[in-house]
Amino acid sequence: MSQDLFEFYLTEVKAGWLESRISLNDSHYDLSINCNFSEPLKDLFHCLCDVHGLDAPTDTNQDYRHCEFEWGGEGWLYLWHVTPRPNGKLDITVEFKGKREVGGTEHSVWKINLTVDWHTMAEQIFSQASEMLWMYGFTGYHDRWTKDFPTGMMMRLGHLIHDNPMDTNDLSRELGYLTKTK
Repeated sequence: MSQDLFEFYLTEVKAGWLESRISLNDSHYDLSINCNFSEPLKDLFHCLCDVHGLDAPTDTNQDYRHCEFEWGGEGWLYLWHVTPRPNGKLDITVEFKGKREVGGTEHSVWKINLTVDWHTMAEQIFSQASEMLWMYGFTGYHDRWTKDFPTGMMMRLGHLIHDNPMDTNDLSRELGYLTKTK
């Protein structure tokens, strides 16, 4: 699979919902996520930290990595599967499934497969999350989401993006990551 033109946007946080968009080549996919099943930003941060530097899928029986997760809505799911490949590439599948009626049959709505560079995706996710923090602040995010912003995982990702160890203890450096995105 060749590398795709990929962009990820966090478009809105409101009353327990996260609205986001994936742009893949010439197509756009909107995702409307409720925090019933997971916290989406934490999933993305955790996944990107876990797959950093890997060049092949891991044996989940031997070494768990956060490579599969689901985001839920009301009657629908977005299923993510991320597979590390050589040279910092990630194969990603996102599938949108839904039910037309409560208790009804689950139908596949769309499924996308893409290949993207780890660094490209990590920078986009970090930048989008940073913009959200600049727009709402920590308390504003909490007011809209009713959960705290996953700052620790975001800063771990920032360390990896800037080639620092994940356990770097340096608040001024971490604040610097945020100011670079402003």
